[in-house]
Amino acid sequence: MPNNIHLIHINNDLIKKINNLHSYSMITKLLIAITLTSIMSIPTSNAQNTYCKLTVNGGIGINGPCDLDTETGEFTDGLLKTACRSGMETCNPQDLEVIRGGSFGHIVPKDGMWEFCWNEGGYTTINECFQGLKQDRSCWSIPDEVVFCINH
Repeated sequence: MPNNIHLIHINNDLIKKINNLHSYSMITKLLIAITLTSIMSIPTSNAQNTYCKLTVNGGIGINGPCDLDTETGEFTDGLLKTACRSGMETCNPQDLEVIRGGSFGHIVPKDGMWEFCWNEGGYTTINECFQGLKQDRSCWSIPDEVVFCINH
């Protein structure tokens, strides 16, 4: 469900509940609605839409838009799509299969350098890590192994 539709649905439910509070004045109901609506619209992460370029062992992992959480170092290109092998709508994570590749992972400080981990562009979990990356402006790299750059 798109975020805007989800918020509209929440707001409509909220208004119905507030209208059922007969013991409160109209002004009190309005203040409650405004307060709750403003709280729900506060961003809950530091994810930023940016441009990422990822090259691992000479192959391109990402070359386009991505989301990067500047607080956790987590990133995703948002392309990974999975489905249950059984065809059911829900299943255990080990029963998921990738039906469209996409990249996600994290870049975090470790021992005075940086650690880069990702899903190799087609797995449902992180399964490859590189340690000892150096940062140069908005790029992290180990020459001839991995280069991860962002452009805000």
